Amino acid sequence: MLKKFVAFVFVMLLAMPALAEELNTKYFTVSVPEGWKVIMPPTEKQGTTSAIFANSAGDASVTFVIGPNSGADTKTIADMFAKQFKSTKPPVEKGGQYTFTFAQQDITSQAWVASQGDVFMITVMAGDRKSAAAFVKKHVKSADYPALLPK
Repeated sequence: MLKKFVAFVFVMLLAMPALAEELNTKYFTVSVPEGWKVIMPPTEKQGTTSAIFANSAGDASVTFVIGPNSGADTKTIADMFAKQFKSTKPPVEKGGQYTFTFAQQDITSQAWVASQGDVFMITVMAGDRKSAAAFVKKHVKSADYPALLPK
């Protein structure tokens, strides 16, 4: 009887759908869906938190970098990152956030820079931006810092 019960529980566990991995930071929560993986889990270093996610197909990734803005406004931060990533055009303001495109290793990327209070976040969507944007919209949430998420 015990063997049948153990076998039944084992079969039930196998039949259960895989639960999405959930990662929490003080700024946002990511529910990693099937088809996506964590490349670099949220890591805090010198007050800045970074995390990288990619789809299993390897054609889309999303990178988050969040930290104190040290009194700089969003445009200044966006200009700094656009220069760092060698964007060919200056950042454009959209709904209080700034966005720009750039290429690294022949992969086109779009960056979104936002601020809320004394915190900024840059979100970089590389490769298949439609897939990356859907990942962010559906699986990244922030109760305390919603203005940091790309619009």
